[in-house]
Amino acid sequence: MKCVLLLELWGIGDATLMTSALQELLAEDWTITVLAKPHTRVLLQPNYPTVKFIEFDAPWTAFRGKYRLWRWPWRKIFQVLSQLRRERFDAAISIRKDPRDHLLMWLAGVRRRIGFSHPWSRWFLNEPIPVREPNAHRVEDWWKLQDLVIGSPAPHRPPRLNADSALVEQFRAQLGKDPRPIVALHCGARIAVRRWPEDYYRQLIVSLRQKFDFQLVLIPDPDGYGSALHDLAGHTFPRLSMPELLALMSCATQVICNDSGPCHIAAALGIPVIAFFGPQRPELFRPFGDDHLVIIRDICPLRPCSDYCRFPENYCLTKLTPDAACPEIESYWLTQKRIPQKVSTSSN
Repeated sequence: MKCVLLLELWGIGDATLMTSALQELLAEDWTITVLAKPHTRVLLQPNYPTVKFIEFDAPWTAFRGKYRLWRWPWRKIFQVLSQLRRERFDAAISIRKDPRDHLLMWLAGVRRRIGFSHPWSRWFLNEPIPVREPNAHRVEDWWKLQDLVIGSPAPHRPPRLNADSALVEQFRAQLGKDPRPIVALHCGARIAVRRWPEDYYRQLIVSLRQKFDFQLVLIPDPDGYGSALHDLAGHTFPRLSMPELLALMSCATQVICNDSGPCHIAAALGIPVIAFFGPQRPELFRPFGDDHLVIIRDICPLRPCSDYCRFPENYCLTKLTPDAACPEIESYWLTQKRIPQKVSTSSN
């Protein structure tokens, strides 16, 4: 039996992109264990029930104060390492050029430790990849590592998720009373500097409604960001569980969101995405596929800043105004022909 450990210790968007490798490794009869945050199991286990998940909220993935070593959960860290060593993995991979991931592989006693090399990783990786393509998408990184684990080129699959069919039918029954296409708006993001301003979203929706006919479904962020737009929506769904979020997005004709986890979830469900990008690099983190629209401007000379903005506001997004974004979306919708042009006055 071939056993492989995949490390993806970050957000739900990162976990979604990892499914590009999960699919092919499962097809090649590898037994897979994923070391990840608890939300990764909640997101992926319904779709990948044979994958084993070891939950680990790595302290160095915190946005602030990540190296306050006296606050690290050392007992949990040693428990996880002990569990990993007992598994006796044949191989381990991480797409991150991160010596912390590589050290974990080494401490876990994995025989084949595969990853993109870093100067501090030369003691830890025994199958280092010396060069990473600087503009390769994260999905393409997973493909490269998957091929090395398997030992030969394998089919390259896009990220894929499926929603619970019973929940999908429940949402369709609720939303189907309005026959117009559904535009789902999720205007949150885990990192605040990735959020396009709420008022900009308001102006955008008002402008789009002048030319296009759709019903708006609002999904506020768990912290409430976006709730102020509830008066624009026919339906607002706060505090969704992960299965409910997938099911609701599966009902949409279009998802509008920021550079965020829901952006990648929607794309993996096969739903076209319009994504506003600020401090990050879309060539690495765009919604994967050809049906999506990324809206971005090189306004700030320090972009990309890896979310650590040096200014009092995230100018890369606050100076990307609705007047600049709206024509791009209108052109995209006219080309894609999924959202019909308005031919008569209709209310939401």
